[in-house]
Amino acid sequence: MNPLLGDFRNLFLDKVLDLLWRQWTALGVSGHAAGDTPWVIDPEALLLATCTFGRFEPRLFDEALDCLRANGWVMNTQRLGTLLRDESWTGAPVLAAVAGFLSTGTEVLKWRRLSQHLPRLAQPEGLFHFKDGRPLPLVGEPDPHFAGYGLRRDALRVRGYSQPFRPLERGNLLVQLRALCGVNVRAEIIAYLLTHPTGHPAEIARAAYYHKRSVQNALAEMNHSAVVDIQAIGREKHYRLRAPVWGALLQRPGQAPQWVSWPPFWSALEQIWLKLHEPQVQALDPLMLSSVVRQLMLQVRPAIERAGMGQALSDDRNYLGGSYLPVFFADVMKLLA
Repeated sequence: MNPLLGDFRNLFLDKVLDLLWRQWTALGVSGHAAGDTPWVIDPEALLLATCTFGRFEPRLFDEALDCLRANGWVMNTQRLGTLLRDESWTGAPVLAAVAGFLSTGTEVLKWRRLSQHLPRLAQPEGLFHFKDGRPLPLVGEPDPHFAGYGLRRDALRVRGYSQPFRPLERGNLLVQLRALCGVNVRAEIIAYLLTHPTGHPAEIARAAYYHKRSVQNALAEMNHSAVVDIQAIGREKHYRLRAPVWGALLQRPGQAPQWVSWPPFWSALEQIWLKLHEPQVQALDPLMLSSVVRQLMLQVRPAIERAGMGQALSDDRNYLGGSYLPVFFADVMKLLA
């Protein structure tokens, strides 16, 4: 393997896992150092990313399951299906097993319905892997639940240490609103408007992964509340919130968290990781590797731009041949900074 690629791949995975840990900790995971999360956390995109990257960190994966046992009621399983359809993901079979595991108690119906509609693996495989891709060996008998979904892993023992999410954590704006307004389109609309000066129904629908008509109808009704105003911009109707009213209601008088469109961001990171993990890519010389990652970034750039992070990417046309390889490494690190 190209040593530069090996070192970068390990650093990339460490950065991604750290970001996942920070967001799950904000959502209630216990036993990991908490850090400020200045972005609005998207719980569905977070779960989908964990179904891919969590396979390289078993403790994170299991703590996420523990957290979902405590806080899974804030998850929108219908929106999970939308994200799977609209973005590129490979974790659907793992998500099926997770949803099946959560099909208990009062949440049984929504998780069971999701699990039944997701694809299963054609051939059994190990759930967890070392960083280099080798499967993690089993210790003892495989877990029967995950084995039923074609995923081999050690017996699952959920610790039960996760806590209810902290509603005033900066990144928990969306889940706080779901607790207040319900797991529905209105919570997404309010989160978007609290983090933007105004919003048009079509742009809110794209950012929140809801149908435009649902967003439009909800906004028209919310306008009658006297806290959601209409602002005409040309021929379009844009909506805005009276922020001080909401800041007092949510006990958030300070700066609002930053909106990030996480689904395309996590999906792009997954595509980068999977490409770097291909055996034939790992064997390439620097010149050929530079060509491959150049094409990779052309492929994922639209998703990164939709996530609002296109400014972190360099113009590859300014770097000929193998000179693009260190630029690629630097750009990806900027995305994860």
